[in-house]
Amino acid sequence: MKKNHTTFLLICNVLLLIVIFITFYFPKPSSADVVYVDNIKLFNGFNMSQDLGKINTKKITKQKKKLDSLYTIYSILREQENKEKTQELEVQLRTEDQELKKMNEYLSKDIRQKVWNRLDQYIKEYGIANQCKIILGTQGVGNVMYAQEEINITTKILEYANAKYEGN
Repeated sequence: MKKNHTTFLLICNVLLLIVIFITFYFPKPSSADVVYVDNIKLFNGFNMSQDLGKINTKKITKQKKKLDSLYTIYSILREQENKEKTQELEVQLRTEDQELKKMNEYLSKDIRQKVWNRLDQYIKEYGIANQCKIILGTQGVGNVMYAQEEINITTKILEYANAKYEGN
């Protein structure tokens, strides 16, 4: 009888060890394994993109004012029928308008690049800290066509990224 009891305890202990082994070496996926972020909401809500946007808006506004001033002068010269000066100003207006378009394109691209470089870094840090296996990005028309709202971590990453950006 003692031998049966010892055998029974040994079998129970072995089974318990197997269950523990399976639990730790083959973990059940957690809800943080695959999550997603709304890229547009993240980009627009990130303080850095707002800060850079304000700086670049000032530069573009300055160029627009210059263009508006030239157009005002052009209108006056045209009313005075000064063809020579009007033609010179037309060339300058076209040049300044092209400069404004180039500036706008460059600054938009520059902002996007700088913001996404920073966000990529913060998203990686967040994923490591929160043991996420995959963080997907979506823009409403991207690779993620549907996902449960519970795995949307946009707000969490936005809070994390803004805190890191602000030095916290």
